[in-house]
Amino acid sequence: MTERELHPDEEQRRRIMDFIMAAGQTLLENGAEVFRVEQTMEIMAASFHLREFHVYVLTNGIFASAGTAEISEVRNVPTRTTHLGRVAAVNQLSRQIAAGEVHTIGEAEDKLVQARHIPFPRDWVQLAAGASGAFCFALIFGGTLRSAVAAAVAGCAANAYLLLCGKHGVGGGFKTISTAALITLICILGCSLLGVEASHAIIGTLMILTPGIAFTMGIRDFVQGDYLSGTIRMIDALLIAASIAIGTGLILSLYSMLTGVAVV
Repeated sequence: MTERELHPDEEQRRRIMDFIMAAGQTLLENGAEVFRVEQTMEIMAASFHLREFHVYVLTNGIFASAGTAEISEVRNVPTRTTHLGRVAAVNQLSRQIAAGEVHTIGEAEDKLVQARHIPFPRDWVQLAAGASGAFCFALIFGGTLRSAVAAAVAGCAANAYLLLCGKHGVGGGFKTISTAALITLICILGCSLLGVEASHAIIGTLMILTPGIAFTMGIRDFVQGDYLSGTIRMIDALLIAASIAIGTGLILSLYSMLTGVAVV
């Protein structure tokens, strides 16, 4: 197909459908809102003349059909991360398709592949982000410069551990619990060496684990009327918060039990 056909045949319709589902999956698994995924997929379908297109998106799945339900697809999206660069690239692609700058489905597929393979920041950038974020949060919460330094070390170690978990496929609640425990342990040891209270360092470093995006997205889904997706995101945020509390409380309890000193 060198130009867009007003009435694509069955083979082309299925190819367009696969492309639209792949675009929606890319958006959803990289942190896009549910309404944004639905809107982008509908724009692409209308631009490629895929008629009677209907889509329903949840936080972990996409259901879509075209024609008189002659074409239907379901995509499971079990894992979600945050890569706003990929989201922006797919949104830009949808605007180019709607404006007629992308003429063929083949060209659109090539651009989508490029968007899906935009890399994450380099490891050293993520380590530096963890250290600087924890350092600043510790100061914001009233910590001293020395407690902020301890928080920076803990933040760098936490991001290094998260990168290691990502490379070995470790996920879920265990990753969050163990990361929170690691942060608490390093902050206690570091602040003990520096002679300062550990509470500000612990709180500041734990901020890099807090589910701010999930909580915010849940509220946005509620505002948009996507109550089921909003509920799923809010439950996800609560589970992450509970995992953080479990990991931190475990180390604090063990430290108090072994030393007889409460961390303040």
